[in-house]
Amino acid sequence: MTNFGRTALERWATRRVAVAALAGVAACVAGLAWRQRRLGGLELLDSRGWYTPAEAAELFNELDRLDANARLVYAATGLTVDMAFPVAYGLLLAILLFRLFPSGAPLFLLPLATAAADALENAAVAALALSHAGAPTPLAWIAAIFTLAKTALLAATAAAMIAGAVRWLWFRLR
Repeated sequence: MTNFGRTALERWATRRVAVAALAGVAACVAGLAWRQRRLGGLELLDSRGWYTPAEAAELFNELDRLDANARLVYAATGLTVDMAFPVAYGLLLAILLFRLFPSGAPLFLLPLATAAADALENAAVAALALSHAGAPTPLAWIAAIFTLAKTALLAATAAAMIAGAVRWLWFRLR
């Protein structure tokens, strides 16, 4: 990484930005908890690791049985609070990884890639919810691929965070 890139990252990877990102995460978690309650506690697509077009269609049919606005609520929150969530957690985790590995590999890119996959998933799921006509559609495969990518990248991010925390503790206790 160039000195310019490292300087720019150091300027953004501050406690103040991390605290703001943490506040954003907390606000989004509250909004997503509201959505979960509003949608009857159903297991939504973005909380699954994988799903088929038939499973996606069944969820949308269940939402339609719940009430006439349930799919609209799912889509609207997917394009608002669930779009802000990956920005907030991606930034927070990127800052933490940048600080845990200050001179190592650019592992801070993992949560940014996770957030990108999550945002693409949210857009695809919202499009599915808004266009659902009662039957499975091939667009669900695209949404499922973004969900799978998000899940895999989240696992890689968690592994990097654990490795960084262990590394940090090791150097602190020596």
